[in-house]
Amino acid sequence: MTSSGTDTASAFSSSDTAALERETDTEGQVVTFEQIWNESHRELTSQWIRKNGYKRVCLQFPDDYLPHSNGISVDLTKLLAPEEVKVFIMADTTYGSCCVDEIAAAHVEADSVIHFGNACRSRACRLPVLYLYPKFALDEGNLLEKLQTLRPECGEREVCVYLDIGYHYLQDNELSKKLTEALQPKELILEQFPVPEGNKENSKPSELERLSIFIGADNQRFANLSLTAPAAKWYIFDGSTGSLSAKNPLTAQYIRRRYFHIEKCKDAQTLGLIVATLSAEGYLDVVARLQTMAKGRGIKTQLISVGRINPAKLANFLEIDCFVLIGCPFNNMYDSKEYYKPIVSVFEAEMALNPAWYMKYPEAYVTDFKQLLPEGRSFLPFDKEAIPEHDVSLVSGKMRGAVRDSVETSGDPASLALATQAKMSLMTTDSGLTFEDRTWQGLDPALGQTEPAQVQQGLSGIPIKYSHQ
Repeated sequence: MTSSGTDTASAFSSSDTAALERETDTEGQVVTFEQIWNESHRELTSQWIRKNGYKRVCLQFPDDYLPHSNGISVDLTKLLAPEEVKVFIMADTTYGSCCVDEIAAAHVEADSVIHFGNACRSRACRLPVLYLYPKFALDEGNLLEKLQTLRPECGEREVCVYLDIGYHYLQDNELSKKLTEALQPKELILEQFPVPEGNKENSKPSELERLSIFIGADNQRFANLSLTAPAAKWYIFDGSTGSLSAKNPLTAQYIRRRYFHIEKCKDAQTLGLIVATLSAEGYLDVVARLQTMAKGRGIKTQLISVGRINPAKLANFLEIDCFVLIGCPFNNMYDSKEYYKPIVSVFEAEMALNPAWYMKYPEAYVTDFKQLLPEGRSFLPFDKEAIPEHDVSLVSGKMRGAVRDSVETSGDPASLALATQAKMSLMTTDSGLTFEDRTWQGLDPALGQTEPAQVQQGLSGIPIKYSHQ
């Protein structure tokens, strides 16, 4: 009994040293100072700041770059000393390190942001941004030797080679010629990923079957790219280890799990719309669209903003049956089993709520929610009248249907009674306790019932261990 109680308590609390021992989220590859800040970075940064006349610059670093943040800040400050530029370091980002944290930058009234490392490149709408990527060494001889083993598969195919952020500097005509000689494909495409601003993705339709090669590690960027870019086969060449391996992102188990979550979204009586970005362009339009589609199906919605999500935060919303994560392309999919309720992406919610996607298999997964808006290439108009009145859940076996604004009857009292009963059944809910029904609703403010008190020194230390206790 004691052991069970301890296990339960540990799920909702942590030890005194947990905050100090917690490991940060890194991509596995340790970066050096020279890889993320060399002479080309210094020249590009100083020219950008001087050309635009910026005076308050924020440097945003991911967790694994933090050991080098102070050195970069000091070096940049010295470099721009004549211009009297003030430099700030941003580390603990609001949502994800791949997104530009315009909220934190606004706290110091910054006029620009320099973003280091992994970047989703969602268009920022408040501040100008300069993206700086690391430069990793690559053994081209080993790369070409390993790729020659794929030559039999490339003869009649279109081959697309993607360069991860650490290898963007390698893109030139010389590398393209070497890759063509090694693979001998029908057609070769060499691209950077993520696509730099100003460059257009290669969306030219081709009748050839595509084979894709990713030069980088098996990381978040590859997961995003492999889901959104259709290809018959995927290969990863890891530049740090020099190994070539095949990778199948869309396994049958993964597809079944995502479709199960889509069915759970259809069954939900209350959806939680988690806003995991406040800088990506178009997020308010997506929120409005999801609310409209949910209302057409009689599903209630709640708008939630809790910063970086975790199971403990979302466990507080007992009344919500399914969460929809509205985030950047790199930060909108959570496939963890630690969460108590399913979390779907905007695209999966679109497939669940929009009848236009019924019995329609998408050509590729959509991670950028802007592509689901009217100007996007994956947009399908929402028609409330196309929602089936009677639909059977593939999970629970229960009936579900659309909510109509009015019920047309022929005047028959029996038909009117049936219509009223159906409407009442749709209004009932067993999705969980509402806020008013909870036994504890937070501390009692006792407004007007307490005497004014003199200001005293408060607690000091970290929240889980105070220095005077």
